[in-house]
Amino acid sequence: MLNSKLQDRKFILNNPAGNADLICLQRIAAGDEQALRNLYNRHGQRLYAYALRLTGCADLANEAVQESLLAIWQGAGAFRGDAAVSTWMLGIVHHKAVDLLRRKPQQVSLREEMPACADENEPFSALERRELIRRYLQKLPSDQQAVLDLVFYQGKTLAEAAIIMNCPLGTVKSRLNQAKTNLRGLLKRAGMETEE
Repeated sequence: MLNSKLQDRKFILNNPAGNADLICLQRIAAGDEQALRNLYNRHGQRLYAYALRLTGCADLANEAVQESLLAIWQGAGAFRGDAAVSTWMLGIVHHKAVDLLRRKPQQVSLREEMPACADENEPFSALERRELIRRYLQKLPSDQQAVLDLVFYQGKTLAEAAIIMNCPLGTVKSRLNQAKTNLRGLLKRAGMETEE
């Protein structure tokens, strides 16, 4: 069963969602399938969105989430409470998605070139900017994509990203800095001005 010291963790006591997630994990550890469904209903979209951004493929994202749910089912009793339950689950999704990418050949070419603008002096529309950023994010190495996604899309702190990615905080900071530099360079070459 889950360590009773988890009840004393500040992030759980001060966060009703964290407490509900912990209760779900306790019930999952006891074999309650409905608790797993409840946890999935609360976090499934976020887990899938993260897996999709990592893999770039809906089928692989679904597979990563399914494998993650199985791992959550099997490992609920081993949750140590070092981070929020949602952070722990994103870590599982992260590792399952990376494993799937290693096992399967890349299905999408990341070498797509962006079409030239009709008028180079004309600024990009908001939609064009979002599409350009999305495409160039996919060109970054997967570890840089992951840290950008965790920090900017998932709202995780750098420390939480380090837990999810199972690497030192300094490595996360370095990957984030390199990702921003690389993305800025790609966007500049496409003619899009970026903020520092």
